[in-house]
Amino acid sequence: MKKYAVLGMDVEDWFHLDYFNKEECDTSQSTMDGLTLYLDLLKQYEIKTTFFVVGELVSKYKDELNLILEHGHEIALHSYSHIRPLNLSISEFREDTQKGMTVLKDVLNVDPQGYRAPCFSLDRERLDILKNEFNLIYDSSKIKFDSHDLYGRIELNDFDSLAEDIYKKDLFLEFEASTVEIFGKSLPVSGGGYLRIFPWFLTKTLLKKYMKTNGNYFFYIHPFEFSKNYNITVPENTDFKTKLRFNTGRRSVEKKMHKLIKLLKQNDYEFVTFRDLYSGKIN
Repeated sequence: MKKYAVLGMDVEDWFHLDYFNKEECDTSQSTMDGLTLYLDLLKQYEIKTTFFVVGELVSKYKDELNLILEHGHEIALHSYSHIRPLNLSISEFREDTQKGMTVLKDVLNVDPQGYRAPCFSLDRERLDILKNEFNLIYDSSKIKFDSHDLYGRIELNDFDSLAEDIYKKDLFLEFEASTVEIFGKSLPVSGGGYLRIFPWFLTKTLLKKYMKTNGNYFFYIHPFEFSKNYNITVPENTDFKTKLRFNTGRRSVEKKMHKLIKLLKQNDYEFVTFRDLYSGKIN
């Protein structure tokens, strides 16, 4: 059985992070150099992947996003404003999604086929809107991690399970972020934050356990985690925990990414986009 890895990136800037109040942030500071640096890393290993893009950044970073397309990657939607969908009314969610779809089409000539919610903040009602009203073919907003209070819960009882982390209803797929079960509880092994904060030996141990029983690996990272701009001035009232959460491990993440990619290669994972994986799974 083939094993697939999607090393996706959620294209947002540091001030989009939910634990900052964007209105209090100096948005002239940017960590979007991390987007180009990540693209360079993928090119080095000849990896294609999916970039979930926040719509309000599209016009400003048009050249960088076009470069992503030129390199053969997929661009999907990560909302327009990066407000958690569960904090939006249904009508506001529809409006935000439509704005994101429109700007990707108008600026990049991209009709996005997939979606990932900011902070995995999605429920079944909003998922059905993506599927039935916006005619998207996949979503990747599901994660099994109850300890994170920002994450949503997506009920998929009427979906068929194609794999441990791929669910299908009609022609729509849901891709679940990778987690591993430890002492009866799920722990993420797929996010840039966990890669930054956990020492590599722990990440490697968890991944080896995960790879024994799982055929796919769905990873996500953000530009700020790859950025070389380590001197961001956060709002004055930012608490110590948030500062620690934001800065820990950023200088080590590039080296860890090389190790992660090599580990996946050693275990015969094939690197793909979500769109390519979708096509392979239902055809």
